[in-house]
Amino acid sequence: MKKIFFPILLILLTGLFSCEKYLDINEDPTAPTDATIIDLLPSGQAACVFGLANQMNRAASDNVQYLSGRYDSWAISPDDLSNAWRFSLYAGGLKDLQIVIEKATESGNFHFSGVAKLMKAYTFSLMVDVWDDIPYLESLNDDILHPVFDDAASIYDNLFALIDEAVADLNKDLPDIPAELRDADLIFDGNLNKWKKMAYTLKLKMYNQLRLIDASSAKSNIESLVGSGNLITANSDDFLFQFGSSTTPSNQHPGFQNDYTVKGEAYINSHFYGVMQNNFDPRLPYYFYRQDGTFDGRFTGDPTPTGNDGDTRSVQGLYSVGGKYDDGSAESVGSNSAPGNGRFRMITYVMRLFIECEAALTLNATVSDTPENLFRKALEATFAEINSLDAPNISDETRDNYINARIQLFNDAASNEDKLAVVMVDKWITSYGNGLEAFNDYRRTGYPVLPSPQVASNNVVSNRFPYPTDELTSNTNAPAQPLNNIKVFWDN
Repeated sequence: MKKIFFPILLILLTGLFSCEKYLDINEDPTAPTDATIIDLLPSGQAACVFGLANQMNRAASDNVQYLSGRYDSWAISPDDLSNAWRFSLYAGGLKDLQIVIEKATESGNFHFSGVAKLMKAYTFSLMVDVWDDIPYLESLNDDILHPVFDDAASIYDNLFALIDEAVADLNKDLPDIPAELRDADLIFDGNLNKWKKMAYTLKLKMYNQLRLIDASSAKSNIESLVGSGNLITANSDDFLFQFGSSTTPSNQHPGFQNDYTVKGEAYINSHFYGVMQNNFDPRLPYYFYRQDGTFDGRFTGDPTPTGNDGDTRSVQGLYSVGGKYDDGSAESVGSNSAPGNGRFRMITYVMRLFIECEAALTLNATVSDTPENLFRKALEATFAEINSLDAPNISDETRDNYINARIQLFNDAASNEDKLAVVMVDKWITSYGNGLEAFNDYRRTGYPVLPSPQVASNNVVSNRFPYPTDELTSNTNAPAQPLNNIKVFWDN
């Protein structure tokens, strides 16, 4: 694990919870603009991932009922995500990446600029997915204090172009990949082939996201991408961020810090746990740790329990946050009870297979295999990743029993829509740890079917995140705050 980003995350953690005064989104006091591209690339990667994997991920995870806590009942306030918007993303990671792009382009270090462009494209795509219209074209320009909120659909168009630019940069005939890029790149260690696979699979994901508003274009583009043979083809190609296990300074997964170190407000959602339990899912002990030996969670909308249950409630486990594998030891957890080196899985081989399966079922797209075989391959790949973790392996027999039962349910489904409902339940389960992508899937497909909150006053489905209040009050070009049930542009 590269150690260059350890102090960066410490700075972010300090800033995110202590900064209160207004800061222009183009101004980052922790990232001086005279830093080198070798310094700024890892800092940009780490800051963007932290912004996505921390509060944004927790809010989305509550929305899709992975967790139940501060943001459940779809009650996300305009101030909840202000730090992610302002400090981690616009004035943090995205600003650093933009400087890398400009400096690397000027100096002819195009492999650096290509990597930075892809990280920028991925980050902005998720921001559009949850906020819709946002500042884009003017957002990273130091001379513009009040950037315009660009149309979300036009941002997607710009991001497709940015991805193409990035691939062109990565394909430039330059000398050998510099050791500096291998050292600075926290995700793929400068492996350009993996970055190119990430680029094309990001486009696949985005075109699938657009299928509700332009099915014909989505189908043709998905078919072209699948036919190109340039997509992520194995778990080893996964675009993910591996957090570390250091506590001083801390570079552990933010979900681990919340559950094990701070023992914050998040609970495992009882509906999510119940679905896995009812399906006899052998991944349960990898996903959750039961501190008192029995499952202790909350349904969405349940009243917050009185008293301190930080040492008894069930917490996130090994798979998502680098927490404890549930071996039945039933002990209270703390910051030293597990490494905390969880993975934030952004674009993966498993995701690619599920996307192809969805495209075949909804668009009749010609993809790499039949929907049934794609579903099976996706499940096999996720079990292979589970068995790569530092814990006892799931046996082949146990794995096959689970997969065969799910495939049988798929085959028994009467229509493609019914088959999609089966597939998306399993995609929801395998996406655990990245609530943002599960939130995208839920809004696009309507699956899995989730129980309504038990608090009637909050029984309004959230289709987007609210804009931060300080952005609306300080940016004269900001629009009015939309209602949270207004859909983003691709969700018709």
